[in-house]
Amino acid sequence: MNAMGNDSLAHTPSAGNDDLSAGDLAQLLSGGLRDELGLTSDVLNVGLAIAANHLARGANSEAMRIYVGLVMCEPMNVDFQVGLANCANVMGEQSVALQAASVVIMLAPTDPRGYLLSGRSCIMMGNLDEAREDLHDALKYAGGNEPVVKEIELLLGSIPAQTAG
Repeated sequence: MNAMGNDSLAHTPSAGNDDLSAGDLAQLLSGGLRDELGLTSDVLNVGLAIAANHLARGANSEAMRIYVGLVMCEPMNVDFQVGLANCANVMGEQSVALQAASVVIMLAPTDPRGYLLSGRSCIMMGNLDEAREDLHDALKYAGGNEPVVKEIELLLGSIPAQTAG
Protein backbone atom coordinates (compact mmCIF):
# COMPACT_ATOMS: atom_id res chain seq x y z
CA MET A 1 0.00 0.00 0.00
CA ASN A 2 1.35 3.43 -0.85
CA ALA A 3 1.45 6.46 1.42
CA MET A 4 -1.99 7.47 0.18
CA GLY A 5 -3.52 4.14 1.22
CA ASN A 6 -4.09 2.96 -2.34
CA ASP A 7 -2.75 -0.42 -3.36
CA SER A 8 -4.82 -1.04 -6.51
CA LEU A 9 -1.86 -0.83 -8.90
CA ALA A 10 0.20 -3.14 -6.72
CA HIS A 11 -2.60 -5.71 -6.65
CA THR A 12 -1.68 -8.98 -8.29
CA PRO A 13 -4.59 -10.69 -10.03
CA SER A 14 -5.55 -14.00 -8.47
CA ALA A 15 -4.35 -17.22 -10.07
CA GLY A 16 -6.36 -18.04 -13.17
CA ASN A 17 -7.56 -14.46 -13.53
CA ASP A 18 -4.92 -12.40 -15.35
CA ASP A 19 -7.36 -9.73 -16.50
CA LEU A 20 -7.30 -6.24 -15.06
CA SER A 21 -10.56 -5.17 -13.53
CA ALA A 22 -12.36 -2.31 -15.23
CA GLY A 23 -11.47 -0.07 -12.32
CA ASP A 24 -7.78 -1.00 -12.43
CA LEU A 25 -7.69 -0.41 -16.18
CA ALA A 26 -9.44 2.94 -15.88
CA GLN A 27 -6.98 3.98 -13.18
CA LEU A 28 -4.00 2.92 -15.30
CA LEU A 29 -5.29 4.74 -18.38
CA SER A 30 -5.96 7.92 -16.41
CA GLY A 31 -2.38 8.13 -15.13
CA GLY A 32 -2.58 5.91 -12.08
CA LEU A 33 1.07 4.85 -12.29
CA ARG A 34 2.11 8.50 -12.65
CA ASP A 35 0.12 9.32 -9.54
CA GLU A 36 1.47 6.31 -7.63
CA LEU A 37 5.00 7.49 -8.39
CA GLY A 38 4.19 11.04 -7.30
CA LEU A 39 4.97 12.50 -10.72
CA THR A 40 3.20 15.30 -12.56
CA SER A 41 2.52 15.80 -16.24
CA ASP A 42 4.99 18.71 -16.21
CA VAL A 43 7.77 16.43 -14.95
CA LEU A 44 6.89 13.83 -17.58
CA ASN A 45 7.06 16.50 -20.30
CA VAL A 46 10.65 17.17 -19.23
CA GLY A 47 11.22 13.45 -19.74
CA LEU A 48 9.76 13.79 -23.23
CA ALA A 49 12.33 16.45 -24.09
CA ILE A 50 15.13 14.30 -22.66
CA ALA A 51 13.98 11.28 -24.69
CA ALA A 52 13.85 13.37 -27.87
CA ASN A 53 17.39 14.61 -27.18
CA HIS A 54 18.63 11.04 -26.67
CA LEU A 55 17.01 9.99 -29.95
CA ALA A 56 18.48 12.98 -31.81
CA ARG A 57 22.00 12.10 -30.67
CA GLY A 58 21.62 8.42 -31.51
CA ALA A 59 21.16 7.07 -27.98
CA ASN A 60 18.17 5.07 -29.16
CA SER A 61 18.03 2.51 -26.33
CA GLU A 62 18.06 5.23 -23.69
CA ALA A 63 15.34 7.11 -25.58
CA MET A 64 13.24 3.94 -25.85
CA ARG A 65 13.46 3.30 -22.10
CA ILE A 66 12.26 6.83 -21.40
CA TYR A 67 9.43 6.70 -23.96
CA VAL A 68 8.21 3.37 -22.57
CA GLY A 69 8.21 4.84 -19.05
CA LEU A 70 6.34 7.92 -20.23
CA VAL A 71 3.68 5.82 -21.96
CA MET A 72 3.31 3.63 -18.89
CA CYS A 73 2.77 6.74 -16.77
CA GLU A 74 0.34 8.44 -19.18
CA PRO A 75 -0.88 5.98 -21.82
CA MET A 76 -3.45 8.45 -23.18
CA ASN A 77 -0.85 11.16 -23.91
CA VAL A 78 -0.62 11.50 -27.69
CA ASP A 79 2.84 13.10 -27.65
CA PHE A 80 4.26 10.23 -25.59
CA GLN A 81 2.76 7.68 -27.99
CA VAL A 82 4.15 9.63 -30.98
CA GLY A 83 7.59 9.63 -29.37
CA LEU A 84 7.40 5.90 -28.71
CA ALA A 85 6.27 5.17 -32.28
CA ASN A 86 8.99 7.33 -33.78
CA CYS A 87 11.72 5.82 -31.59
CA ALA A 88 10.55 2.28 -32.28
CA ASN A 89 10.54 3.05 -36.00
CA VAL A 90 14.12 4.33 -35.83
CA MET A 91 15.15 1.19 -33.94
CA GLY A 92 13.50 -1.11 -36.47
CA GLU A 93 10.85 -2.26 -33.99
CA GLN A 94 8.03 -1.85 -36.47
CA SER A 95 5.40 -3.82 -34.56
CA VAL A 96 5.88 -1.56 -31.52
CA ALA A 97 5.86 1.51 -33.76
CA LEU A 98 2.65 0.36 -35.45
CA GLN A 99 0.94 -0.31 -32.11
CA ALA A 100 1.86 3.13 -30.76
CA ALA A 101 0.80 4.79 -34.05
CA SER A 102 -2.53 2.97 -33.79
CA VAL A 103 -3.03 4.42 -30.32
CA VAL A 104 -2.30 7.90 -31.70
CA ILE A 105 -4.91 7.37 -34.43
CA MET A 106 -7.43 6.18 -31.84
CA LEU A 107 -6.76 9.10 -29.46
CA ALA A 108 -6.42 11.82 -32.11
CA PRO A 109 -8.07 10.69 -35.35
CA THR A 110 -7.42 13.99 -37.14
CA ASP A 111 -3.74 14.22 -36.15
CA PRO A 112 -1.64 13.35 -39.21
CA ARG A 113 1.25 12.04 -37.08
CA GLY A 114 -0.47 8.76 -36.27
CA TYR A 115 -1.18 8.01 -39.92
CA LEU A 116 2.31 9.12 -40.98
CA LEU A 117 3.98 6.89 -38.38
CA SER A 118 1.70 3.99 -39.24
CA GLY A 119 2.40 4.45 -42.95
CA ARG A 120 6.14 4.56 -42.34
CA SER A 121 5.98 1.35 -40.30
CA CYS A 122 3.81 -0.36 -42.90
CA ILE A 123 6.37 0.46 -45.59
CA MET A 124 9.13 -1.05 -43.44
CA MET A 125 7.01 -4.16 -42.87
CA GLY A 126 6.22 -4.51 -46.57
CA ASN A 127 2.51 -3.74 -46.17
CA LEU A 128 2.50 -1.27 -49.02
CA ASP A 129 -1.24 -1.02 -49.67
CA GLU A 130 -1.86 -0.26 -45.98
CA ALA A 131 1.01 2.24 -46.05
CA ARG A 132 -0.50 4.03 -49.03
CA GLU A 133 -3.89 4.23 -47.29
CA ASP A 134 -2.38 5.59 -44.06
CA LEU A 135 -0.25 8.12 -45.91
CA HIS A 136 -3.24 9.38 -47.89
CA ASP A 137 -5.07 9.83 -44.56
CA ALA A 138 -2.04 11.67 -43.18
CA LEU A 139 -2.04 13.94 -46.21
CA LYS A 140 -5.76 14.64 -45.71
CA TYR A 141 -5.13 15.86 -42.15
CA ALA A 142 -1.72 17.53 -42.67
CA GLY A 143 -3.25 20.80 -43.83
CA GLY A 144 -0.59 23.36 -44.67
CA ASN A 145 2.14 21.77 -42.57
CA GLU A 146 4.77 21.78 -45.36
CA PRO A 147 7.43 19.60 -43.65
CA VAL A 148 4.83 16.93 -42.88
CA VAL A 149 3.33 17.14 -46.39
CA LYS A 150 6.81 16.83 -47.90
CA GLU A 151 7.63 13.73 -45.85
CA ILE A 152 4.29 12.15 -46.74
CA GLU A 153 4.85 12.84 -50.43
CA LEU A 154 8.37 11.37 -50.26
CA LEU A 155 7.06 8.23 -48.59
CA LEU A 156 4.20 7.90 -51.07
CA GLY A 157 6.72 8.30 -53.89
CA SER A 158 8.79 5.45 -52.48
CA ILE A 159 5.91 2.97 -52.81
CA PRO A 160 6.02 1.12 -56.13
CA ALA A 161 3.02 1.91 -58.35
CA GLN A 162 2.12 -1.75 -58.92
CA THR A 163 0.85 -2.04 -55.34
CA ALA A 164 -2.01 0.31 -56.10
CA GLY A 165 -5.29 -1.47 -55.62
